Amino acid sequence: MNFIITLLILFIILGLIISIHEFGHFIAAKKSGVYVEEFSLGMGPLLLKHKPKKSETTYSLRLLPIGGYVSMAEKEMPDKKIKKDRILENKGFFKTFWVLINGIVFNFILAIVLFFISGLLYGKPVEEPIIKSVVEGGPAYNAGLESGDKIIEINGKKISTLDDFILEAIAKKLKDNYEITVEKPNKQVKKYNVVPDVSEKDNEEVRSFGIEYGGATYKKGFLNAISYAFVGTWDNTVTIFKILGSLFTGQVSANSLSGPVGIYSLVDTVKYQGLEVLLYLTAYLSINVGIVNLIPIPVFDGGRIFILIIEKIMGKKTPEKLEAILNLVGFGAMIILMIYVTFNDILRLW
Repeated sequence: MNFIITLLILFIILGLIISIHEFGHFIAAKKSGVYVEEFSLGMGPLLLKHKPKKSETTYSLRLLPIGGYVSMAEKEMPDKKIKKDRILENKGFFKTFWVLINGIVFNFILAIVLFFISGLLYGKPVEEPIIKSVVEGGPAYNAGLESGDKIIEINGKKISTLDDFILEAIAKKLKDNYEITVEKPNKQVKKYNVVPDVSEKDNEEVRSFGIEYGGATYKKGFLNAISYAFVGTWDNTVTIFKILGSLFTGQVSANSLSGPVGIYSLVDTVKYQGLEVLLYLTAYLSINVGIVNLIPIPVFDGGRIFILIIEKIMGKKTPEKLEAILNLVGFGAMIILMIYVTFNDILRLW
């Protein structure tokens, strides 16, 4: 039963995120006059379909609640008589760009709405990197850190949030020594050299600083909910870009990436922690989907946008054979990455 509940929650979360993404493409395509043959909620075998009178678009519901898709005329289709000005590639740069980018835009809109709902229900969480206490005899205690110290830098990197601290101190590859700069309650700034304890868990090195954090305080009210909608989206966007940057530079191991199995495990862990956590997780994953789709690999929206921009600069279309090869390479790379992260997720579960 526990497995079914977790799977159902996972389907709802991923289905919502991907459906909203596709709905963004759908709205932009419709507004731009692109021929849309089908808009589907879900994937796989067809359950229900409806085609309104005088409508070219079939609206369908499919068996697997893990997303959806928009079937639109992107190139000329000899088997269908579609006017040339209803084909996406003939719509010009700006309209095509809007159709391609709008799925990503809707992912960020979803995150803003979810953070706003969370802010209304629970308040705006303020989670500063302030030390609640240090474990006696631990690395932080031995270095001289104290309760009430606010961490403002680690190894010269500015720390604004608790997520910043976790990224610099925990997620990035192990360093022998950490120079931690703190602001004391009396506003005095001091630097400490901390050597963390290192242990091994799931074949990975884990660092412990012996620091306990104060947790979040909540500010309620409509204005705080609006603030959280945008601040929460912005802060998480910045954090994800930092993580991606650290992955590309090798500072964060690729082993830390997770796929569907890892997300399932995460949902299984947090599902009983309340609606607030699930709202946050859904918003965070929606931002992830938006940002990942910006990556200029042909299989993603970002790759298609990149090709569109190159075509605009060069003043000519990309040869169809080259575009097909790029799509194939991009798709192959994605399959390899998914196999890799899924394998790592299964290893972690075991």
